Amino acid sequence: MQQPDDMAAATALIRLTVLAVEPVHRSKLFALISAEVEIEGISVIVHGIQATRDTLNIRIEMPKFRDGDGAWRSALTLPEEVQAPLITAVLEALVEHGLAKRGFA
Repeated sequence: MQQPDDMAAATALIRLTVLAVEPVHRSKLFALISAEVEIEGISVIVHGIQATRDTLNIRIEMPKFRDGDGAWRSALTLPEEVQAPLITAVLEALVEHGLAKRGFA
């Protein structure tokens, strides 16, 4: 069983801020997003988050690059505990900018 000191060491303060939402009109891609991920006071700016739409679904994808063989690869891998709230913040920003609507609960 973890002691209280061990549990405190296993948590970190995370702050997520959407910095920019740029509407684009390319096939399924409809917005590019920049966001700040701050973990325990260390800040990383993530550019090139993509919002795509197909029929009724919106998908948020982290930045990608082409490797030497031309295959698309993730430029950034975040733990699920960070990525899930970041995607939520991006979706909220898209709603605030009038680029998306809230889904049905």
